[in-house]
Amino acid sequence: MAQPCRTVLMVGTDLAGKGGVRAVVQGYIDGGLFDQVDCTYAATHRYGSPWTKVRAAVTGWARVALLLRRLDAPLVHVHLSANASFWRKSVVCLMARLAGRPYLLHVHSGFFPDFYERQSGPLGRWLIRRIYGGAAVVIALSEQWRSWILRICATARVEVLANGVALADLSRVRRPKPAEPTLLFLGDINRSKGVFDLVRAVARASHEFPRLKLVCGGTGSLEELRRLSEELGLGDRLSCPGWLDAEHKRAELAGATIFVLPSYAEALPMALLEAMSWKLPVITTPVGGIPQVIEHEANGLLVEPGDIDGMAAAITRLVREPALREKLGGAARRTIERSYSLDASVERLIRVYRQFGLEPRANRHAGSLGPLAGAANR
Repeated sequence: MAQPCRTVLMVGTDLAGKGGVRAVVQGYIDGGLFDQVDCTYAATHRYGSPWTKVRAAVTGWARVALLLRRLDAPLVHVHLSANASFWRKSVVCLMARLAGRPYLLHVHSGFFPDFYERQSGPLGRWLIRRIYGGAAVVIALSEQWRSWILRICATARVEVLANGVALADLSRVRRPKPAEPTLLFLGDINRSKGVFDLVRAVARASHEFPRLKLVCGGTGSLEELRRLSEELGLGDRLSCPGWLDAEHKRAELAGATIFVLPSYAEALPMALLEAMSWKLPVITTPVGGIPQVIEHEANGLLVEPGDIDGMAAAITRLVREPALREKLGGAARRTIERSYSLDASVERLIRVYRQFGLEPRANRHAGSLGPLAGAANR
């Protein structure tokens, strides 16, 4: 590159909202990335009505255009998902190219293959490949996703950068009484997350453990999930508190017995990593980047998506065997400490930034810090 980058323009979703992308970006902020690198954040998405989303996109694009002119040699770091998120961010990528600035694509959605292969026509697939091929670097969350990206765009320069989470304070753990085990699910309440399968599995396991409880934290098809719970006789043993803010989420993680994420598709779910950080035994599915993190019987249990009997058996086994819960939970925590801590994630991202001439402030010569472009925009 002719001109080294001196700042970062990071583009994503509203940080006051919810979802995995928000959690990843907030983690970078909490982990000190914006203190180490001159980084400015712009949001092009906000949860709400269609009009709210359109207004957020247009306002975000205008802000990106302004910052591309004002910032000092920015590297544009674009966080994106599938569907509308991709098309919103494709506008940002085009703006970066018109401004002569390199852009990074940070791909988060586990449903991107379905979006590419089934929901996009020939023109859409061509545009997706062009956006991938034009990126200075494409950041994939796992080797599995790296292979898929290279399959659709062999010219893409792909690097694997796994998500990271802060290490939980285990002194806050308050596990429920053995007679009242609590399962925890965190995520969107929809069929692709397997949460309806989970309710059915809990109903089957409840024949042996009648005081088994399930907490489903998230937004989506809550009424449909409650109706299914009533039909299956779970009654008030299902709790749907809605979307949980950081403090309430920590309380649920600290008070759960087992974490379950029975998704049909994922990239590398933050909720899973957070649960592992809390030393929770986990039951999940071998999709997306999850097999990169979970080894069956070593630091968690894997069940095929849609296997309700298998899920019920895994739940029953963990409720019956406290020693196994302790073993898997301890191994899960060590996995996060070793490979998925927030500090390690921030350092890996900074190594990517260094490829474009960016150095952390602590490594620069005195007097050469440059403008703190991101300080007022965190």
